[in-house]
Amino acid sequence: MEHIDLRNTAVEGQYKGAGHAFLIMENGEPTKLIYENPEMPPVAKELTEDELFDLFAENDVDFWELDGKDAKILMGTCSCYSFCFPEVFIDFKDKE
Repeated sequence: MEHIDLRNTAVEGQYKGAGHAFLIMENGEPTKLIYENPEMPPVAKELTEDELFDLFAENDVDFWELDGKDAKILMGTCSCYSFCFPEVFIDFKDKE
C-alpha cells in the first residue's frame, strides 16, 4: 500500500487520527496536514469548491508562495500515523 509515514516529520503533531486529509509536500517533505473535516476527522465531508478554498485559507496555505516551488498538495487518508493512498491534488513544481 502506498503511504507516507508521518512519524518524525514536521506534521506529526498535526495528526488527529484517521480521516480524509490534504498533505502539503515541499521538496519531498511533509510541511502541513489539513483534515477535510477538522472537527471530526473520521467523518467524510464533501466540500464545495468555496469550502475547500476556505479550508486552505483557514490553514494559512499560501498558493502564491507554493507556486513555482517543488511543492505539491496531496489528498489521501490518514491512518496509524500514515498518509495513505496519496494522490496529487495540485502540483506547483517549477514549470520550464
